[in-house]
Amino acid sequence: MVNFIKMETKLIIEEVAEPEEIEGEVLLSSSHDYITSAVNALSIIDGLDVALMSKTDENRIKKIKRQSLRLISHYINEIYEETFDDGIPSNNDE
Repeated sequence: MVNFIKMETKLIIEEVAEPEEIEGEVLLSSSHDYITSAVNALSIIDGLDVALMSKTDENRIKKIKRQSLRLISHYINEIYEETFDDGIPSNNDE
């Protein structure tokens, strides 16, 4: 980019460095990351006694279990398909 500055009768040309464009790839979480997160969530809630919780908290625990199991199932299927690519369609619950 060039800036032109006029000073009385002289024309001064100034070179301005443009910011360097950086190309990159944004990596999203991998299947392994999602599975690890789901397993961690299940292990955290595994020792909790739902008998001592309110109904709302008990429902949260059930929801976390359900979501974690769905994530594990989905990403295990994805890893299996990438690994074995045997042409047999998997039975996805989604």
